[in-house]
Amino acid sequence: MRELDRRSFLSAVGGVAGAGLLGRTLLVRGEVTEVRSTRLMMGTLVTVTVVTRDPERAELGVDRAFAEMSRLESVFTRHDSDGEVARLNAAGALADPSPELVGLLRRCRRIYDRTDGAFDPTVLPVLTAYESGRDHPRDARERVGAATFDAITVDDSELRAPTPITLDGVAKGAVVDAGVAALRDWVDAGLVEAGGDVRAFGGDDGRWRVGVENPRGDSLAEILRLGSGGVATSGDYRIYYDDDRTNHHIVTPDTGRSPTEDTSVTVVAPDAETADAYSTAAFVMDDDRASAFVGARDDLSALFLTRDGDRRHADGWEALRVEK
Repeated sequence: MRELDRRSFLSAVGGVAGAGLLGRTLLVRGEVTEVRSTRLMMGTLVTVTVVTRDPERAELGVDRAFAEMSRLESVFTRHDSDGEVARLNAAGALADPSPELVGLLRRCRRIYDRTDGAFDPTVLPVLTAYESGRDHPRDARERVGAATFDAITVDDSELRAPTPITLDGVAKGAVVDAGVAALRDWVDAGLVEAGGDVRAFGGDDGRWRVGVENPRGDSLAEILRLGSGGVATSGDYRIYYDDDRTNHHIVTPDTGRSPTEDTSVTVVAPDAETADAYSTAAFVMDDDRASAFVGARDDLSALFLTRDGDRRHADGWEALRVEK
């Protein structure tokens, strides 16, 4: 949650959301005002956009959303030595954890189980080996050995982690969802975008347009029409460690190797946290397995962009597409 553009990103298009300038803008269209504010958080640009008839109330809601997202960023990040995850990693145990961290770890456990370990927060030693360049990632995985997420103990009063964890594959989505939850008390329609993780609400008329970036070019690969829900992309093209992107920041938990079948996987889900975690898991899985996994759930859809230039859609994707 620290590096700028850590994960592959989605560009919200059509005047809905995007990086923009740091600050706040108001765009009046008849009786409706679009309020948009962008700030630097989680190592990326976070944009909150709302459509409202009461700009003053909407601005208060935007401020509340940013405040809640900032609070949870400090809980979930592994990069702040005073944060809960960093203290858990340093000591191997954490007493009296926050309810938010306990809740997120329990949800991670369910995703870990549902994906047969494709989503596993205990890959941090492998990522650290890549980032430092001083060790081979497979050696780091072998040292961790059997210490998968099964070894993590999650209790309301204490957390135990015999191997360090990272929530990078889910925390940004969780923070975005928290921002949306705060925003809902103030406006009827809004969208939060954080370096590629998107959550929208109140767009029953298909108000929101979300563009999926082409990992190997400057154009958009797809444009989606989104009324509500979350979108997230995992890819090999933002953080990588060699010229051909064979080694990048997404790793297969049981081998320590980076998957190389796809350049990106985009998942649409009911919320950003789910989209974030399942895009990571689907990227780790081979495409046939990932397509079957996504297709078995009515509330998920996905787009796979492969290294050989092909694209595959999971069930439900076509209904979301906007013809370019």
